[in-house]
Order: sequence, then structure tokens, then C-alpha cells
Amino acid sequence: MGIDKGQGAKAEKRQTRASPRTPSRGRGILRYEGLLDSLEALLVDHDLEDVGLSQIAEHARVPPASVYHFFPTKEAAFMALVQRYVWEIRSMQKRRPVPHSALRSWQEFLAQELREAVDFFRTTPQAMKLFLGRYGGMETWRAELAQNAAAAHLLFRRLNSAFHLPLIRDAEAKFLTFIEVVDAVLGISYARDGDITDEALEEAHRASVAYCKLFLPEQMELREDVAARVARGEPVILDPGDGPPCA
Repeated sequence: MGIDKGQGAKAEKRQTRASPRTPSRGRGILRYEGLLDSLEALLVDHDLEDVGLSQIAEHARVPPASVYHFFPTKEAAFMALVQRYVWEIRSMQKRRPVPHSALRSWQEFLAQELREAVDFFRTTPQAMKLFLGRYGGMETWRAELAQNAAAAHLLFRRLNSAFHLPLIRDAEAKFLTFIEVVDAVLGISYARDGDITDEALEEAHRASVAYCKLFLPEQMELREDVAARVARGEPVILDPGDGPPCA
């Protein structure tokens, strides 16, 4: 039984005060992206609680109404920037080959995926604030959960593109729990140290692998096409959209 996208899709479609109003036309898209550029710049030197819609408007040199048009609350603006970062991470994954060493086992594959995410956070501290900082109320939590559900689905597809996965019941819930476990461990490090330490990275990996062993076997075989590319020394780029159906 593969990941059921129905619940995640419903959560993503549910419009709340934590949801940005994404434009669909050229001029609106430019304004929207410009406001996110201003928010990103503000988060370099300011904490989440110190940034509001008025600060975004002032930095972007636009009337506050222009900000409210896209973002009903500052949480909606934060979520829009989170969505941009998610898109950047996914685009990077589609371009970057998976190291052959990360394909020796599913445990090493997950470790590589985690390292790349943490590397992104370390080079983009604004993203670390948004993903690991705590802000907003229940609506924001639901919006974050929808993002994590989408991330869980993508991780499942990438893993399934590389390895022969067994039948996994309630896969969506299991891989979402995986994401939440990682977030919890990294979040403790961020709250305590203002950064993600190497020790926290290793602990997040150990905790997530221990959880995955509840439903994954110790060893899984590479898919034949991936194994063949590794044997020939060719780069392996995993595109979940082109991957095999969910197990």
C-alpha cells in the first residue's frame, strides 16, 4: 500500500489565515517574489517574532495593502517563504546526482538526504529559522504538517526509485512520522544552540533509522537500473516523477 495523497491534498487545499494567496500572472508573481525577497532579507538579522507585515512593506517600499493582498497574516508570509525553500530543495535534488556511497544501503541513503537538508539550512539560516523555529498557532501547525506530508511523499518516492521497497501499510503516516522525528531532534539543537550541531545531525539519523527499522528490513536491494548505473560508474539522479509506482 503506497502513500495516499488524498489527505495531504485536502490539507494543502484548505485555505487558512496561514495560507498565502499565490498569484498566477506575471506582474503579480513578480510582486509576490519581491515581497518574499524582502522577508528573506529581514530574517537575516531579525527573529521570527520581530518581523511583521508592516516591516515587509517598509523594506519592500510598498503600501501595506500590497502585502496584505498576498499574505493575510505574517504566518502566511512565512509559509510562502517555506514553500519557496521547499521548491529550491526539490529542484536541487532533481539536478544533483546521489553519491554512489549513499546507495550502499537505505540507511546511508537516508543519512545523505538528511545531510543535504542540513547543509541547505546551514547555508540558508533564514530557512533554519522557518523550518525549526516555533511560530504561529494551530493553523500554522496544520500548514506545516501539510508541507511535511508533501516532503514525506517525496522522500518515499526517492527511496522507492532507488531500492526495492517491501509492502508498507500506511506509508504516508510512517514517512510523515520520520520527518517529524528528524524535525524534533534538529529543533532541540536549534533551540538550544541556535544551530544544528554535528551531534544533533547524527542523533537525528540514529533516531530516524531506528524508527524506520520498525517497517523496513535491514537490507534492501537496489533497483536494477540504479545498480547498473552504479556498476558502470555513471551518475545516479533520482527523479521521483519518473520513478516506479509506490510499493
